Amino acid sequence: MKRFLAGVAGGLLGAAVVFGAAFALGAFDGTIVEQTVVKGETVSYEAEGLTPQQIYDEHAEGVVEVVATLLAQYDMFGQSTGPRQGIGTGFVVSEDGYILTNSHVVSESGQLAVDVQVVFNQDGKGTTQVTGTIVGADDATDVALIKIDPSQAPELRVLPLGDSSKVAIGEQVVAIGNPLGLEFSLSSGIVSATDREIQSPDGSTIVNAIQTDTSINPGNSGGPLIDSAGPDGIFNNSDDP
Repeated sequence: MKRFLAGVAGGLLGAAVVFGAAFALGAFDGTIVEQTVVKGETVSYEAEGLTPQQIYDEHAEGVVEVVATLLAQYDMFGQSTGPRQGIGTGFVVSEDGYILTNSHVVSESGQLAVDVQVVFNQDGKGTTQVTGTIVGADDATDVALIKIDPSQAPELRVLPLGDSSKVAIGEQVVAIGNPLGLEFSLSSGIVSATDREIQSPDGSTIVNAIQTDTSINPGNSGGPLIDSAGPDGIFNNSDDP
């Protein structure tokens, strides 16, 4: 609201300046015009909670890149398409090495990936890649769980899940992920709507989805959507429309 008020105050002040200039130049042919001058005041906006930069600094190491390899498919002529590789995102939800992602990142038409590599970003110190195991994948809810050996990974940064019932329309949120293969990117926006219905990979209806204007592209799937409360507002992403 303070940001909106600052914009309105600036607009009124600008109109008053233009009106005064027109009168001084004789644009009204000497007609006496009563002026109302609106004085703008500086209004500062202080966002509540964490800034996007603070969120990234605090939580980016808990976000991972998921590289999944699926078996070859065959076309109508029996020709193999060769193994296929997809890139998505996940985030650490347990110190035991459990990672949450979307089902469509690690499976297709019920077929699980034959190999899953999990890539950790070490805050400017490079990346570490470890092999993950698919614990389970549910196409109806588009949720999957991966397990890695914590001893093979950097110190795990756990991102606790938030309470989606407390999400408010207009709330500031950010996404961290790997859109279009661009590793560990940050995008920001707001919650555009709540209680949306979207279609899962198997055609089921997923209810209570969060709509956002934050840029979510292929590769962001499975990554976190985080509000300014930080640890209290982390939700699973999908690039599905």
